[in-house]
Amino acid sequence: MLSQTGLYALQALLHLAAKGRNGPVPAGHMARELGIPANYLAKILQRLSREGILEATRGARGGYRLVPDPARLTVATAVAPFQELKTPRVCLMGGLCDLSNPCVAHTRRLQWNAAALASLARTTLADLLAGTPEEADRPGHSNQPTENDR
Repeated sequence: MLSQTGLYALQALLHLAAKGRNGPVPAGHMARELGIPANYLAKILQRLSREGILEATRGARGGYRLVPDPARLTVATAVAPFQELKTPRVCLMGGLCDLSNPCVAHTRRLQWNAAALASLARTTLADLLAGTPEEADRPGHSNQPTENDR
């Protein structure tokens, strides 16, 4: 669901949330540790800075640091500058469909997308770093398909 750029942005933000508490982290250092091409990562970090998610410091001891608290920064907010987070317009059945003329798979696809988008909107960087499961994944909740899902 995430584009390559969105995934790289999320990786960089998680890296900063986990390791950036002692001051700015240089972009080159992040690129090496994450295995992301340095030029590509530099553009992502610049965009995140323009969005106010990162603060950039120039100079020999410069780099980037995360501005918001990781417990308040959602995955949806983190990746939104790099991709649209909405239901794709391409029909699964290969034709044209919309709410007024839905294909047979339309309703199920809307449900998938709504669930995925809701998950991104409620999952924070702190949740990811802590390995916090979503409610549906916690003990006492069944992940088994229901009769309606079969």
